[in-house]
Amino acid sequence: MMKSVLLLILTLSINVAWGCEGSLQHQQQTQQQLGIMVQSIANAIDSPSLTSVEPLVRYGTDSRYYVMIRGWIVQELAGVESQLAAQGNNADPMLVNKAKYLKISLRRIDLE
Repeated sequence: MMKSVLLLILTLSINVAWGCEGSLQHQQQTQQQLGIMVQSIANAIDSPSLTSVEPLVRYGTDSRYYVMIRGWIVQELAGVESQLAAQGNNADPMLVNKAKYLKISLRRIDLE
């Protein structure tokens, strides 16, 4: 659900920024590129590792997508931190690692 909403918002914002000009083929190509970007970001968030931070930083430092990507990461981090708070001392190590990963991603986006 979140991916489809993000794709719709990105598509609309690009169409507005470009004045809704272009052929149907161009619009479909743009939508496909946005879909690839959203899927890449979703995969990077779902599988935290040192190499998967790169798509987040690459798209997150693009001024066209900065606010949306950073907001997505912040919301994911808020959810993970909420789960960690609920678990207390018995926190799942995977959640701890995901929180660290998301914080690193945010720092990298903000610094670059």
